[in-house]
Amino acid sequence: MTVTNDIRQALDAHLAAATGLPAVAYENVGFSQAPAVPHIRVQYIPTSRRPANRGPSPQHRHQGLYILTVCAESGKGAGSALDVVDTLLGEFNGSTDVAGTSIIVSIDYSEMQTAYTDEPFYCAPVQVSWYAYE
Repeated sequence: MTVTNDIRQALDAHLAAATGLPAVAYENVGFSQAPAVPHIRVQYIPTSRRPANRGPSPQHRHQGLYILTVCAESGKGAGSALDVVDTLLGEFNGSTDVAGTSIIVSIDYSEMQTAYTDEPFYCAPVQVSWYAYE
């Protein structure tokens, strides 16, 4: 398995192990979005892979974002979406380490971004910044 895929799988497994969350729509996996059913949309975005030190065989630092967009029914208020956001912020708290098959993924920070309406949903994104060394 590649390092990039191992990082993604570690983050996905950590999300799947969390309790009290609605259904999760993982990237490139079939998912039916029903208007009255809350869910979380996942995006895995590697942003860089750079040497962490110098030499003939340097260690590499991988970093990126894991975007968890909470989608709740539009027109029903923000409360139910924000409850899920709080759960996600707790699960992906800064300084949390997530074990993958061959790598440890560290959470740098997690924070809610600006919510928006994507009819028939009210969406509240949570941005999780991660890094890992290979």
